[in-house]
Amino acid sequence: MENTYTYSKHCCEFGRQCQFSDSPAELLVDIHPDPSLALNFSQKSHRDLATQTGVEMSEHEVNTKLHKTRSCGVNQKQTSLFRNKVEKDESYINSVLQLSPPSLTMMHAVWLEFWVDACWLDGCWLYG
Repeated sequence: MENTYTYSKHCCEFGRQCQFSDSPAELLVDIHPDPSLALNFSQKSHRDLATQTGVEMSEHEVNTKLHKTRSCGVNQKQTSLFRNKVEKDESYINSVLQLSPPSLTMMHAVWLEFWVDACWLDGCWLYG
């Protein structure tokens, strides 16, 4: 069972919309060949060369250890049951509450989130 990941973005992270238009071809530069250089030109027959090894061009060599991986999935129902069981645990609730400093209340966090969303527009800050 292969896992798939969906990465979502806000509209402001995409940047400006591209505006393409159909236009005819336009010649920007027309450079004529130099006849004096034609005298130095010599045509050679095609040559093919096959090699098994080449010149070592790297600064150093590194052998990395192979790490075997496997793809496995977890049933969504099992995940949600385990999450609900853990979230009801008293130690989990106390741990989550200790993650934020006491000065940061939930309302302060909500206003901070609102301010960031309001001041971030099209990939740039409106103030500062």
